[in-house]
Amino acid sequence: MRTTITTFLLFLAVIMSCDGPVDPGRSGDKLDGYVTHADSTLYFSGGYYSISVYNADSVNPFNRVPVRTDSLNLKPRDLIYETQYSMDGIPTGRYFLAATWSSYPKVPNEVPIVLGTLGCDTIINCSNYKLLEYPNYEGHFRNITAWTDPAKRLN
Repeated sequence: MRTTITTFLLFLAVIMSCDGPVDPGRSGDKLDGYVTHADSTLYFSGGYYSISVYNADSVNPFNRVPVRTDSLNLKPRDLIYETQYSMDGIPTGRYFLAATWSSYPKVPNEVPIVLGTLGCDTIINCSNYKLLEYPNYEGHFRNITAWTDPAKRLN
């Protein structure tokens, strides 16, 4: 009986000390949030709405090629467009985030038009951009208010 209990406790200790499988979608591995567009006229020619991640360790980060750009599929809600985004696979680092307008067809080394930034939204002379440390184990949404009109560019 004692041997059985000892064996069971040893087996339980081994099981508990093993790491379980890593969930690739766990909080922190994704950069999530919403882009809310402040105006409602959509533009469909020459480009597409996107979300871009910029290296925070560079001079004039929004005038450089982003580390990553993903397209957005704008969704109407009442009289505005509010679109959820989710990005993963971003290298560990310090970043700024922006809602952007990217050219189509895609141009190599393109610098997208910035329509809104995290921390400043649509304020053109703002320089208090919110710095993101990635991965983000806090699991907070990163929400941006942006323009839909590419003529209202911020960069």
